[in-house]
Amino acid sequence: MVTRSPAGNAKVLKDQYDLLKDSVADYYAGFEAKAVEVAVRIRTLVHDTDKSHAFLGTIEPNFQKLDIYRKPPAPKDVVFSIPMRIQVSGDGTSKILKDDFTLGFHELVPLERWWTEEYLIIGTVRSSRRRVVLDVANTDGGAHVDPKVPTRHVVASEPPLHFGMNENSVRPNLAWSTVAQAGHELLDYLERHFPNLIV
Repeated sequence: MVTRSPAGNAKVLKDQYDLLKDSVADYYAGFEAKAVEVAVRIRTLVHDTDKSHAFLGTIEPNFQKLDIYRKPPAPKDVVFSIPMRIQVSGDGTSKILKDDFTLGFHELVPLERWWTEEYLIIGTVRSSRRRVVLDVANTDGGAHVDPKVPTRHVVASEPPLHFGMNENSVRPNLAWSTVAQAGHELLDYLERHFPNLIV
């Protein structure tokens, strides 16, 4: 085994950033399945396990303490919260919109809070970004396809609601839109904290 050099690590970070950026852009351009690729990139960059470590930890050991934008969490008594913007057009079609962090709807928190605190709330199912990202990566074909799907992922992927009107009404995949939003937030984090390594 050979330890990767700092230059090698910088190259991997640049590659991961580029893959994440392209996949997020593709998702918001209408290629929704790209959310699976976004989940893989987020998992690679920020997820620690007993057997493997988040790649960002090789670049900055305190990466979890650096700040990232997020929408403030819903109050504990809320039973439905989808913290992304949805637009319904005059023809009845709907789409998920990419957030703009300059509008004042977001706050900066340490990445470790952003990753682990509740984010998506559908009835009694309350999921963190971590849980949603790992569910998408592990069940929708990012890392592998599990034969059994957690109930929370089914509820997020096929929620009991429709957006849009008439024949254009759709059931949004809230798991994928949550992952895309998290990818968008992580891109901003990388651009602010590691600008010299991703250009």
